[in-house]
Formats: sequence, C-alpha cells, structure tokens
Amino acid sequence: MTQYKTKLERMIVEENPTNDQINEKILRDINYSRKQLESDLEHLKEWLKDQHHLPACRLKEHDNFLTNYLTGCKGSLETVKRKLDAYYTLRGKVEVYSNRDPLDEEYRKTSKISNLFVIPKYTENGESLFISKLLTTEIYPSLTINNLKRVINACEVIFRLEPLFKPNIVLLDHANYTPTHAAMFSPTLYKDFLHIMQHVFPSRIKKIILINVPSYLEIIVNTFIKAFLTKKFKDRLLVTSEGWEIVSQHVNKSILPKDCGGDLRYTLKEINDAYNEYEITNRDWWINELSEQTDESKRNNTDDNYKGGDTYFGVQGTLKKLVID
Repeated sequence: MTQYKTKLERMIVEENPTNDQINEKILRDINYSRKQLESDLEHLKEWLKDQHHLPACRLKEHDNFLTNYLTGCKGSLETVKRKLDAYYTLRGKVEVYSNRDPLDEEYRKTSKISNLFVIPKYTENGESLFISKLLTTEIYPSLTINNLKRVINACEVIFRLEPLFKPNIVLLDHANYTPTHAAMFSPTLYKDFLHIMQHVFPSRIKKIILINVPSYLEIIVNTFIKAFLTKKFKDRLLVTSEGWEIVSQHVNKSILPKDCGGDLRYTLKEINDAYNEYEITNRDWWINELSEQTDESKRNNTDDNYKGGDTYFGVQGTLKKLVID
C-alpha cells in the first residue's frame, strides 16, 4: 500500500484515478507535446542556474512546480521566465509574503474559520475548483491579510503536488461577509494580491463565481476590484446574490463537496483540515525555502527582457512587463 505523508496527498491520488489521461488531454488542448515539455523543463533548470540574483531554493524546486508554470503559460518560455523572476522577486516586498510561518497564531486562527483550498478532485476535462468560504461573521484586524495569504499558500501547495497546471474555476462564497468586512477593504493590499494572481502565478481561469453577494459588496467589486482585473478576467466573472443552488449550473457536481450539493465524498471542513495538516507538516519549508529572497545586487541587467525603467514594488524592469497568457 502506498504511504502518504499527509491526508491531502492521499486525497488527490485517490480522487483522480484517471489523472494521467486528464494530463494528456491538458497537453493536447494547449498543443504541447510531452517531449517538448520535458525539453523545456531541462532548459528552464539550466536558465535558473544562471539567475544568481534569485534565492538558492530555485535550484531545489520540485519539477512539478516548473511544469505547472510551463503548462499554465502554454509553453511560452519567455512568459515563464518573467513570471518566475517576479515570483521570487516579490518575496519580502509585499505584505502577503510576510511571515510565512503556518503556526503563526493569527494565521492559524484564520485557517480554522475560513475554508479556503483547491478541491482535491478534477473534472474529466481537467478543470480544478478553488473554494473560499468564511464560516463565521467574526472579524479581527489580521483576517483579510491572512485570508489572502491562505490563497497564495494553497496555490504554492497545489503547484508542487500536481505535475500539470489545471484550468481553474474560482468560487467565493460571501454568505458571512458583513458591512464591517467591507470597511476593512484595502485597495493597496488587493492590488498587490491581484497582481500576483494574474501576472506572477501561472493563470488559466475558466470562471470566477461570487455567490451570496450582498449589495454593498457588489458595489466594491464593480467599483474597485474590477479596476484591477484584465479584460479576460472581467469577462469570466459572475457576481450573484444567489447561493449554492446556482453553482451546479456552472460547476460539475462531481467536484463539489457533499455538503455543497455535490458528489465528492468529502466535506468542506475535511478538505480544509487536510490543507491545514499539510501546511503544519511542512512548516520548515514555509519558513526556510519559501521565505528566501532575491539579491538584486547580483541581477544581470544585460538581458533585454529586464531593461527599462518600469517598476512595480520598486523592482526595475521585472514586473510591469509581464505577459498574461
């Protein structure tokens, strides 16, 4: 019997017996051969060796992490290199990358009252579902930042556990959001977060669904959030005051948790607990490798990709030129 370090790893394997076929379909859909992917992976590893300004952890990355970038960017090596450079460069420069200790008291508090994760099962078309749902109306100062950190961390995890990037459906349940939550909205914080999700991480969003949305939150989404979204993301955004009853019209029931009207054998809490266990089990990785930062004094600025005076978060020529696939 196969032994798994964590429940999450076991869930992903057991819930996706046809994952090999799904991965081959993903490659066909983006016109990317297995042979080319393997060749590009080796090229990327060699390129990373020469990027001396990037942290040492770049040389210890799991192959899955790099192949997620390659498939998430549809095989564009130029885009992958720019996004990877930005991925490492942002550490220490934005608040969502501060204090990555999963045992931080405030972070653990949030992880218990917020279900937030990628569902450990994929549709037959290779789509994944990301869910975010607050369990209570409780509010405290670090809630927003820690919720955003949890999104970042869920992405970090799935990029290492899966060999290929799965197109995403994003589902955000706002049933327990209150006007006080809205008052805590930080345009700067969300701007940084959305920049990471759109321009730093590999990104193939199929749909973004916001359910149980109160009128005051709808105003924030339409007035502020949409201003930071690309046209592609705006076109795929659904904002509704309806609840889970509408979700099955847009999401395959096979990947919906059983307490959300779906066929998956796990509940939201069971999956959330599995992610929490994974974070704690791998605490050293979060504190060490995932906290390493760049040394800009070692950056080679002779590369035409990084010339110019454009800046984002104070880093010359590396971030604002990112190309979203």
